[in-house]
Formats: sequence, C-alpha cells, structure tokens
Amino acid sequence: MTLERTPYTPVPEEWLITFSMLCGMCKNVNECHIIDGMIEMKLGAPWPDGGWVTDPGAGVTCLSYQPRPVRILEGRALEDALNSAVPMCGGCAARKGSDASRSLHTQRDFNAAVKRRGIFACHEGDNHGKPCGGWCSAVRRQMGRQS
Repeated sequence: MTLERTPYTPVPEEWLITFSMLCGMCKNVNECHIIDGMIEMKLGAPWPDGGWVTDPGAGVTCLSYQPRPVRILEGRALEDALNSAVPMCGGCAARKGSDASRSLHTQRDFNAAVKRRGIFACHEGDNHGKPCGGWCSAVRRQMGRQS
C-alpha cells in the first residue's frame, strides 16, 4: 500500500458522507475555506491547496484537518480513564502498520488527545467508546517523561 496522498474528488453520491467524515469532525468547520475550494473544483476550478486527498489509512482525508479540542483530564479523572483503558486492539491508532496509524486525521486526533490528556476512544467492536489502550500507554509514557 502506498503512503502517497493525491488530490481527491468524490463522486456525486459520496460528497455528503465525505463532508461529514472530514469536515464534520474538524474544529475549523465553520470558518474553513477548503470546502468552498472543493465545491469550486467540482465546477472546474483547480484542486485547493490543503484540500481532500487520498489517505492510506482512511481512504480519504483533508490536509487542513484540525482536531476538535478535547476535555483535559487531570488527577482522579485521568487515573480513572487510564485504569479503565481496554487492551490495544489490532486496528489501534498506536499500532504501527494499522490503517488508523496511517490515517492522517486519526493520527492528528490521537496525538492531540495524548498531548492534552483527553480521552481517545477505541473504535473496535465491544470496546468502542472505551479509553484506548494505545492512548493509555502513550499518556503514561508522556507522564513518565514529565516526572
């Protein structure tokens, strides 16, 4: 699988789902110029810098994607989250080679959650929504470096 990202234009029936997946989760959705550029491109304008591209992990991503702020956990709330983390799954964003580890927007979400110590949730099966084991390990490593 190639790690190259190339400009992406969805077919007409995929515009809404692509917009929801990429723009709906971005902190800049209300002031973003990329979506205007993507719509203009659909009408024949050139691809907008920072626009939607193919992604080896998610299939498609936006180069301008910025994660929404996460609620910072401290003290007991952080320890409770770390202690309730599920084991790292096969598709974990922290597992080298997984689709999630190659997905630009997933990596941005994961790194922001680790940096700010806000929960990054598992996306797999019965553990969906529970604190991610990979996130837990990364936060604990970060805490060890700051001690």
